[in-house]
Amino acid sequence: MAIIRLDELKEMSRDALESKLLELEGEIARERGLVKATGKPANSGKYREMRKLVARIKTILGQRGAGK
Repeated sequence: MAIIRLDELKEMSRDALESKLLELEGEIARERGLVKATGKPANSGKYREMRKLVARIKTILGQRGAGK
């Protein structure tokens, strides 16, 4: 997963954001399964960054929805 900056997220279309959100939620689910199995994430920094990115995407989608 590459780092996606906020200005890049704002330039993405709604469909692209929603597909990225689904992709990230799948990756987070896999990481959670790994934590349950081993007791610790393989890369805690990546896990944290994915959670932050999901929150950013949801915020942007919410702002765009409220503006209609």
